[in-house]
Amino acid sequence: MTGMRSSIMARTGYARLCGALCGAALALTPVLAMAQDAGGGQQQTPILPMPPVPEFKPLPPGTKPAAPVIGIFNTQQIMAQSTAVQKLQTELGTRREALVRDVRAEDGQLQALRQSIIKAGKAPTPEQQQELQKRVNADRTKFGNRNRILEEDAQVALNQVQREMQQIVSAIASARGMTMVLQAGTAALHDNSLDISDQVVTYLNQALPSVYLPSATEDPEEIAKSGKYPVMPFQPADNGGE
Repeated sequence: MTGMRSSIMARTGYARLCGALCGAALALTPVLAMAQDAGGGQQQTPILPMPPVPEFKPLPPGTKPAAPVIGIFNTQQIMAQSTAVQKLQTELGTRREALVRDVRAEDGQLQALRQSIIKAGKAPTPEQQQELQKRVNADRTKFGNRNRILEEDAQVALNQVQREMQQIVSAIASARGMTMVLQAGTAALHDNSLDISDQVVTYLNQALPSVYLPSATEDPEEIAKSGKYPVMPFQPADNGGE
């Protein structure tokens, strides 16, 4: 499976390289446009020197690779059927709703404060404007930070599922002698007998029925800096059957 992992890493590195090259190309676009405008809008193909390169002769016959044994897995299906992900979605949904309620409540208070100033029939004093702006800035920082923590919490939890899933896919592939495992989305057509998604779901739910999730008051970045990584998985609170 080392070769398979190397292939995945190679594709990842290639994707990053392509992204960097595309970014460089986009950065050069305005320069090229300006050059074309300066040249009257006529684009000319540059004539560049073509130095000779060494002739590469045919290689002697080598060992032919064995016929590939292919497997297919569907990440979306696996994530949707993961009990850990289902618990995670419920908890994160609750935290998101709490954040939205707090934002709306603060917005209501600010609106009421503005209305009280208007009803006074006087222009707000510089001190009032300063205090109002200070509160708005503080809210942006506070709620922006809470939103960041919520997103990072999701990343921490989903990364655990993804890492476990990769181990399980590798183990299944090794046990079944597969030399290539593809994402279902990359195959235009495949035989259902090649799909190991159901197996992955079964083992995933056995090995990782729940994941660790930082509490709503914890900052994942601070946890990472402390080096004190938790080992206990997240367990949803018992609401007494409510």
